[in-house]
Amino acid sequence: MHIAITGNIGSGKSEAIKFLKQLQFKCISSDKIISDFYNNLEIRTNILDRLNINKKNYKKEILKKLPDEKFNRKLKKIIYPKLYAKKKLITPKYDIHKPVFFEIPLLFEEKLSQSFDLIIFIQSDINKRKERVLKRGVNSEYFKLMDGKQINQNTKYILSDYTIQNNSSILNLRLNIIKLLNILWER
Repeated sequence: MHIAITGNIGSGKSEAIKFLKQLQFKCISSDKIISDFYNNLEIRTNILDRLNINKKNYKKEILKKLPDEKFNRKLKKIIYPKLYAKKKLITPKYDIHKPVFFEIPLLFEEKLSQSFDLIIFIQSDINKRKERVLKRGVNSEYFKLMDGKQINQNTKYILSDYTIQNNSSILNLRLNIIKLLNILWER
C-alpha cells in the first residue's frame, strides 16, 4: 500500500515522515531526495549548469528566480525526472514493507494523486505554518511565494482520504498520527 502525505508549506509533512520512520515505517520524502541532489556535487553541477545558475550563490539565485514561471517550469523539467527516477529505484526495495509512506508536497498540484492508495493531508492554519517556516531561517516573501504555488487547503481537504490537524505541538501531531494509524489498521 502506497500512502501519500501532503500539505502546504510548513504544515508538518516532514515532521510526520520523521515520526513514521521512528515507528519503523518505510518512508520516501521528495524534499529529502531533492536536498540530496543539491548535496551531491556532480548532480548539483548538472542542475545548475542546465539552469545557467552561478554555483557560488546558487541558493540565493534560485530563490530570486522562483517567481518567474518560465524559470519554474525549466526547474521542474530538470528536477522532476531525476526525482521520479530516484523514487522508481527506491520504491521496489520498500514494497516488501507495507505500507510505504511518501511525502509529496505538490501531490495535487502535479496531478500525482492517482498513484497512491490513500492520501493523508496535514492541515495547519496559515499563521502557524508561516511561524514554522520563518523559524527555518527563510523570510516572509519566500513563505508567501511558496504558499502561493500550492492549491488552497480546503481543496486538499476535500481531495484527501484523511486529514490530520496540526496547529499545536509536535507531540499532538504524533498522537494524531497514532490515532490515524489505528483507524487505518482497523479497516
